[in-house]
Amino acid sequence: MYHIYKSYNEKIYQATWGTEIPPEYLAALISLESYPPGNWDSERFEPKVYERLIKLKNEDIPFGNIPREKIIHISDYELIKLATSYGLTQIMGYHCLDLGCSIEDLKGSDHLLWSIAYIRKHYLKYIKKKEWETCFRIHNTGNPFGKTHNRDYVEKGIKRMEYYKKWLRYRGNLLANFYEKN
Repeated sequence: MYHIYKSYNEKIYQATWGTEIPPEYLAALISLESYPPGNWDSERFEPKVYERLIKLKNEDIPFGNIPREKIIHISDYELIKLATSYGLTQIMGYHCLDLGCSIEDLKGSDHLLWSIAYIRKHYLKYIKKKEWETCFRIHNTGNPFGKTHNRDYVEKGIKRMEYYKKWLRYRGNLLANFYEKN
């Protein structure tokens, strides 16, 4: 979390400022979602999402709240991009359809702002209630009761939020931890 603090604290602060989303939550997401942690260019293709988008396009089998009309004329290559997650918080490309952004936006310098927009649109009510377990599940699976790929994902997220709060309190000063204990 120290690496995330040193690399992204200013950007995290700018993205979360004036919102209900605490910086420690966004920092924990960055540590969990990007690979390696803190890799701005992180991308991950999701074959199962691609299959669902193909079925929506070709067979009109529903996938989330995506209207078929939004993808009916999209090429398979573009569907691959929609079935890929991007950036520090791994927002799925298909979320561009309801966020009003492009894949390039998700990959660009405003990625964290688009992440905040995604969070606010999809699970703000849980953020406001500080239901962090639910927030982490929704972010990772799209479902408040979803089973995360890594079984300790939620626990790690909550623990990393606490670590990041320490770095905020210490303002990134490595010696502050030492002096606090002695």
